[in-house]
Amino acid sequence: MNALTGFLLWLRDTLLRLFPHATRPGLRAVGTPGPDSPVLLTGNFALTVRRVVRALAGRDAWLLVADSDGINVWCAAGGGHLTHHDVIAVVRSSRIAEKVAHRRLVLPQLAATGVERRVVEARTGFRVVWGPARLEDLPAFLDCGQRTKKAWRLVRFPLWERLEMALMWAVPMALVYAAVLWLPTRGAVALLGSGVVALVVAAIFGVLRWLPVEGPKRWITYAGGAVIASALDAAAMLAPGGPSRAELVWLAAANLVAMLVLSVDLAGTTPWYPSTLNMAGNRFSLELDRARCTGAADCVQVCPRGVLEMDGRARKVTIASPEACVRCGACVVQCPADALHFRFEDGRLVPAEQVRRTRMNMLGRRSIEIG
Repeated sequence: MNALTGFLLWLRDTLLRLFPHATRPGLRAVGTPGPDSPVLLTGNFALTVRRVVRALAGRDAWLLVADSDGINVWCAAGGGHLTHHDVIAVVRSSRIAEKVAHRRLVLPQLAATGVERRVVEARTGFRVVWGPARLEDLPAFLDCGQRTKKAWRLVRFPLWERLEMALMWAVPMALVYAAVLWLPTRGAVALLGSGVVALVVAAIFGVLRWLPVEGPKRWITYAGGAVIASALDAAAMLAPGGPSRAELVWLAAANLVAMLVLSVDLAGTTPWYPSTLNMAGNRFSLELDRARCTGAADCVQVCPRGVLEMDGRARKVTIASPEACVRCGACVVQCPADALHFRFEDGRLVPAEQVRRTRMNMLGRRSIEIG
C-alpha cells in the first residue's frame, strides 16, 4: 500500500467513523510467522486492522481478525458486536491451534467489557493475555514477554486523536449544515457557516480536557460554542460579500442546532468520560462488595482508567478513583467472584450476571442479550 492510498483510506475511515466499515475477518500473517510467533486478536474495523499491522511492522505474528461488524474494539465490545462467541469462532475457524506450538492468545484490553476471558479459555484451550490499551505500547508489550505495565493499561487521548474525533463529528455536521442553509442563504454563506462550525468543533476537542462535558455545566460548553461560531460569522459581515443580517440569523440558529447535536454524546466518544446517553435519567456508579472480593485482581488488569487498585495488606481490591470511572463494565465482566456491580441513584442494583448477559444499545440501555 503506497502512502497516497493509505492516506485516502485513513481519511475515509476517519470522516465516516460514525458508521461501521468492515474488512475481511479471519487469520492474517504479519511478516513470516512460525509456530512460536505470538497470536493477537482485533476486531474487523478497517482502520484498526491497518493500525495493528503497522504497529507490528518488522515483527512476525499471527493476527486474528474477529467479526466486530466493522466497529472499533471498545464500542463493539460494549455494544454486543464483539463477544467471546466472536473470539471463539475466529480461533476455531482459522485453525490457528494447528499453526502454533503454544496456547497463548493476546486480546485487546478494551475488549474486556464484552469478552469473557474464562469462557474463551475454556472453549479454545488458549490462555488469554490482555494486551495494552494503546497500540503504540504493543511493541514494548511484546518485547517484555507480553507483560503489561500499569501505564500501558490506561487509555490516553492525545491531541492528534482528539482532532481525529473532531473530524468524525465536524465533517458530517458541516455537510448537513451547508445543505440545510443552501436555500435560505447564499451558497457561499452556507459554506462559510459550515466551515466555521467545523473549526469550532475542532477547537472544542483541542481543549476538551479543560471544558465541562458532563452534568448541567456541559451546556456552558455548547452554548459557548454556538456563541463563538456566531461571533465569527458576524465578523465575516465586514468582508465584501459577507452574510447579511438576515443570513446571520439563519447562521446563528444553525450554530445552536449544531451544538445541540454535538451535545447528544460528545462525552461518549472520548475515553475520559462516561456516555451521556448511558447516564441519562438515572445515574449509576460502581460498587465493590469487599466481602466477596478474592483479590484475584482481574478487574485491576482491565480497568482503562486506573479506578481500581490492589490493597496489598488486605489482599483485596479497592475503588481508588471513583470519579475516573467511565462505567464500561470491564471490571464487572471479568471479576471471578461477582464482587463488583453497578447501582443506580434510585437504589436499583445491576448485578454482575446482568452486566455479563447484556450489552448497551444505541440509547445506552442494557437491552441486547448475549447468549
